Amino acid sequence: MSPNKLLVIALVFLTSNAFSQKKHQQVDLDWKIGKQEKLSYLTMMTNIDTSSIDLNFGSLNESFSDSTKTGIDEVKSIFKKINESLKSVDLVTTLSNKGSGIIDIAVVANLNKNTQLSLDTVDDVKKEIIARLQTMNQGVVLRGSVYQSGGIHSFWVKSNQKNLISIFFELPTKPVKIGDTWKLDINLISNDQNFDCDSSYKFNEVKLIDIKKVNNENIAVVKYNIVEYVKGVFYTPSRSNNQGEKTETTMKFTHQAIAEFSIEKGRWISYDGLMTLVSSGILTANQKTKLTLLKV
Repeated sequence: MSPNKLLVIALVFLTSNAFSQKKHQQVDLDWKIGKQEKLSYLTMMTNIDTSSIDLNFGSLNESFSDSTKTGIDEVKSIFKKINESLKSVDLVTTLSNKGSGIIDIAVVANLNKNTQLSLDTVDDVKKEIIARLQTMNQGVVLRGSVYQSGGIHSFWVKSNQKNLISIFFELPTKPVKIGDTWKLDINLISNDQNFDCDSSYKFNEVKLIDIKKVNNENIAVVKYNIVEYVKGVFYTPSRSNNQGEKTETTMKFTHQAIAEFSIEKGRWISYDGLMTLVSSGILTANQKTKLTLLKV
């Protein structure tokens, strides 16, 4: 056998052996934040322009003082102005080491000074409402915590806040290798006793899809695939009908993301996701939200 063929065989053997070792290598995805360190991310949750949300309250509209089309359109216009005002708010998430294996999380909202909202067409009362909402959104808007080993620590926070903590900062609590999967501690859909569910399904999977070397640093590539769906009837309380109105309702939440985590440094290098809500009935929505973490 020629020396060239021997070299090729050796290279193939070494490559396949290295791939096999990488495939079966177990790694810990743990938070590694120093005692005095503050790890901060610009936390972007941006609605894509094609998104839309509309509420259908049925006979509840009767309880509004002005239930005419003009009145309802005016309410929608106010909500639109409020949504525009909240786009001018930057969210910064800071992680710190509390000790005892706990990582504190605080999300602070700051008004973006470079964004100016035009309120020329809004009267003084509505201007004040929007201004107060902007002011309320300056300061800490979420507090929570995770264990250094990855699990949720702050079980006591509201469900929607725990969902955000889980989506961005929950990690697997055990060593994982390429191909391993785990679940997040989340419930994206939450209804009360007025909803009678006919059918539902849920898919909750986070997967380690690769471990790559970048500048002598091992980077874990993580893929998120979350789906929640319900279909049923929403009973709207009515003053004229004790049994209420029935509205056929469907809701579907999805969250897909690709994120890169430094195994040595114990932190996200990048996180990019897309959350969607498609629903009909009591809540008619077609909303897409881009979720991104950027190191500050």
